[in-house]
Amino acid sequence: MEPDIPGPRTTVPLPPYRAVLAVDMERFSRTAAVDQQLVGRLIPEVLELALTRSGLGEVWKDPGFSRHDGDGYALGTDPVHLPRLIDPFLDTLQEVLDGKRPWLAAVDRDLRMRMRVSLGVGPLPATGDGSGIDAMGDAMIDTHRLLDSDAVRRALAGSHPDTTLVAAIIGRRVYEDVVLGGFTGIDASRWAPVDAEVAGKGYRAEGYLYVPVPSTAGTASRWDGGAAEEAPDEEPSRAAPPAPPAGGTVVNNNAHGNSGGVYQMGDVHGGLHVQERP
Repeated sequence: MEPDIPGPRTTVPLPPYRAVLAVDMERFSRTAAVDQQLVGRLIPEVLELALTRSGLGEVWKDPGFSRHDGDGYALGTDPVHLPRLIDPFLDTLQEVLDGKRPWLAAVDRDLRMRMRVSLGVGPLPATGDGSGIDAMGDAMIDTHRLLDSDAVRRALAGSHPDTTLVAAIIGRRVYEDVVLGGFTGIDASRWAPVDAEVAGKGYRAEGYLYVPVPSTAGTASRWDGGAAEEAPDEEPSRAAPPAPPAGGTVVNNNAHGNSGGVYQMGDVHGGLHVQERP
């Protein structure tokens, strides 16, 4: 049977613009198989609850298209909903996931549900006829590339797993139209510009990162353009501090310049030593 050969390219109608919401659960592949099934069923439940609480119940009930692939979910809707998909949805999603933490811990104390979120917009077909072309287009690809980018992954990896449960990223178009346009309550100063790159995919774009509840994974971590890095040792030649007594902790504080006042919080055992630098 001869394959169908496309005819000459002709002008075709532009598909309607769709807002795309995509989410993906962090470290899903490292979750036990039995818990993967549990979490896979929980993802749509969490999204429905967060959307409904955000006044976006219609987006969940009647999407232009939707896809659930086990550890993630994507849906399309009218771009008019983009402002509310940013605010209050992103903060509400953090709250909903936080409410699930005690239940997940009762199942498995190491089980956590943290999500990366991306939002995009562009022309995408949504025929609903089962032809398979729904949601096929650059807007869908770009939204998922942002979702998989190193910048948003590091935002979660460099934060505390029980505090920061959502990290969201948007592209330049959504940032300019919705955030800079003043259509959402989250100020532009809350969005960190990042270089959104996906290793091995040849993708690199301008992105903007928002974390509803920021935190750090530990005192040796810092935020540096979307990456959590080990802080360099300021004085590697200085001798290591003495070991603390049983049950205690040694805390070394260094004050530089005219600090005005230095405060040591907590209980002090065994003496407090303050050394002024020349």
